[in-house]
Amino acid sequence: MSTYKTSESRPPDQTAGDAVQVPLNQVAFREAMSRIATAVHILTTDGAGGRAGATVSAVCSVTDTPPTVLVCVNRSSRIHGAIRENGVFCVNTLASGQEALSNAFAGRGNLEMDARFELDSWIPMLSGSPALNTARVSVDCQVDSISDVGTHSIIIGQVNDVRFAGEEGSLVYVRRGYHGLPG
Repeated sequence: MSTYKTSESRPPDQTAGDAVQVPLNQVAFREAMSRIATAVHILTTDGAGGRAGATVSAVCSVTDTPPTVLVCVNRSSRIHGAIRENGVFCVNTLASGQEALSNAFAGRGNLEMDARFELDSWIPMLSGSPALNTARVSVDCQVDSISDVGTHSIIIGQVNDVRFAGEEGSLVYVRRGYHGLPG
């Protein structure tokens, strides 16, 4: 196996079957994480702390008894404070073709929060958090616990309600780009 110099901005491209071992640093870690395909979600909340939304990829189930999920959110983001104050959130999993919505909630285009929500239609879930009408699934949660790790918080939520919409393909993100998977 070969290594690359830590001064390089990213690991070199490799041919099929040619493994490259690299020293662990922030660049190598980010490159490694970019190679893990993940579903794209818009995390939303509403309540006394205000309505907010953000594109996230770090979402997974924890257990089905009781139904519980976790999300990872940057502590410096607007939605982080809103979720802390509201105590609720909704995970809206995007369908193929919703790249523009994902980009808007990721902050690209510098749209104000209200303008982001105007890009599509939303309905309140049991908790009051907005559910995207065109999401593959919306998972409504009550915050159970929040743990800080580095720059992010791991937020665990007990699921109050779920909503399914359509059978479109899934939107995934891998190698720094969007891709659609069949339904």
